[in-house]
Amino acid sequence: MKIKAKNKELLSQIEQLKANHPFWGYRRIWAYLKYCLGIRVNKKRIYRLIRENNLLVLPNTKLKVIRAKYMNRSKPKAERPNQFWGIDIPEILLKSFGWLYLVITLDWFSKKIIGYSLKVRSKASDWLEDLIWLKTKRMGITI
Repeated sequence: MKIKAKNKELLSQIEQLKANHPFWGYRRIWAYLKYCLGIRVNKKRIYRLIRENNLLVLPNTKLKVIRAKYMNRSKPKAERPNQFWGIDIPEILLKSFGWLYLVITLDWFSKKIIGYSLKVRSKASDWLEDLIWLKTKRMGITI
């Protein structure tokens, strides 16, 4: 009888918290009760009370990413030079200047660096500019 009364009192506090914070799960409610309100209670008890009273936060399946079948395949394997290129952009911190971005273009077949540039900013337009410049240089095209 004593436990039912305690559970009822605890459930009223949980319902009040859920009304104010509907997306809080049982762990956050337990932490709030324990650390902010000073109530000594077990996490499993909070979970059981929330589950029995249908107060659990349901996962939103609408936000789940739908992946295509080809997404699970590994990256393509290069069979000859200049078939596939890859880009890596490490960030470099200089105490006297700030952040610099090194755009490195790699040939996947030979694993060699075929081009690089150092930039003050990191934008997609800069990467594309480097790739276009590198492609025209490799093909022997003058712009």
